[in-house]
Amino acid sequence: MTERHRELLKKIIIIAIPIAIQNLINVGVSVTDTLMIGNISEIQLAGISQANQPYFIFTTLIFGLASGSMVLNAQYWGQRDTGAIKAIMGLMMRIGIIGGLLASAVVLIFPEQAVSIFTNEAEVINYGAQYLRIVGLSYVFSAFTGIYLMGLRSIQNVKISMYIYGLSFILNVFLNYTFIFGKFGMPRLECRGAAIATLISRIFESILVLIYMYKIEDKVRYRVRDVFCKTSKYWKSIATYSLPVLLSEINWGLGISMQAAIIGRLGSNVIAANSFINVFQQLSGVAMMGLGGAAGVVLGNLIGKGKKHEEEVISFSKFLVKISIILGIIVITMVLIIRPIAPSFINASEQTAELIKSMLYVSAFLLFFQAITITIFVGILRAGGDTAFCAAIDIATLWICKIGLGLLCAFVLKLHPVLVYLILSSDECVKALITIPRVWKGKWIHYTTV
Repeated sequence: MTERHRELLKKIIIIAIPIAIQNLINVGVSVTDTLMIGNISEIQLAGISQANQPYFIFTTLIFGLASGSMVLNAQYWGQRDTGAIKAIMGLMMRIGIIGGLLASAVVLIFPEQAVSIFTNEAEVINYGAQYLRIVGLSYVFSAFTGIYLMGLRSIQNVKISMYIYGLSFILNVFLNYTFIFGKFGMPRLECRGAAIATLISRIFESILVLIYMYKIEDKVRYRVRDVFCKTSKYWKSIATYSLPVLLSEINWGLGISMQAAIIGRLGSNVIAANSFINVFQQLSGVAMMGLGGAAGVVLGNLIGKGKKHEEEVISFSKFLVKISIILGIIVITMVLIIRPIAPSFINASEQTAELIKSMLYVSAFLLFFQAITITIFVGILRAGGDTAFCAAIDIATLWICKIGLGLLCAFVLKLHPVLVYLILSSDECVKALITIPRVWKGKWIHYTTV
């Protein structure tokens, strides 16, 4: 490791730790829902899991909007162009809020139909619809909070996300306990209680964001009125570099939800096992998202300073890929250590417990390659504005490897659910093998603000 690599890695660690903690907090919400509801009923756990699929698709819109803006804003921050940053954040916020209103309307008017897309189990649909009728009100608040806080990452302001989501998590755990189990004089609401806790927590987050926006933040000075900023001068850059990120994230969200729909037709035991595995993977992926997010900010800022840093950017990117491989090995080891006792965390039937243990072998394989692909896609290629290439690879691998082969194995060949799950996880391996050579060649750097 060179002295300059050590210096840049220190910057990444400083940014990555708050991002990782923020992701850990966000996953913590899913963990508490899973553990509390999972100890009441597998069917209710499956219902919440499938009811969260529309929200998952919506969060990919939020993440896509925020990530798309970060591709440009990280480089604009390298030039300290706060006017451009406010304009681009304003546009993304506008789209996110409108999207949130539309998504809420759909799931509130058609809750049963929304859940039935992802499963044909009547009891699962019933519990999922109960949950969705309440949590559907939270989508607009999630859009506002998520796009603003992720937007601050591009200016290396990452700690506030950790604080806001941390306070929200504490509130969510307390409200979950209160409403799910009927404590402190409240009625026992079970899955509806989890939905109420989530809704109140999302409103609380938005209130904290408004306080921070108007009373504390002083680098960009973004305000609610900036939602209506004129953005016409940035449309070419947005269409070239941000739009592919948005399309890639939405495509990924649709693909993952399609995967959930496949699994949702393999039986309630498989749904419950997959629900637990998903939370486990999110927990294992906390460090990966921290590394990827921080790498994107540091590399984007460096690229924004001009072509004179190009050789340094390529060299450090190769170093980051090596770090991601080490991280992947660590994650595999942790998964295999925890695997034998994992089913004991929820009230799982014997069949579900065996599925969880078998699926965790596949999960370890998936997480190793995911450590590499998150670093390359989120941290390196997007920072270099290579968003069209990322989108093309995402779309091809997801719909051919994951969904195409997954449908074939599940409903034509009728393979065992664990083998189907293995096929549904294969796209990460293919993506890693395709993109590592691209990082080494250095053809991914584009100067988006020129």
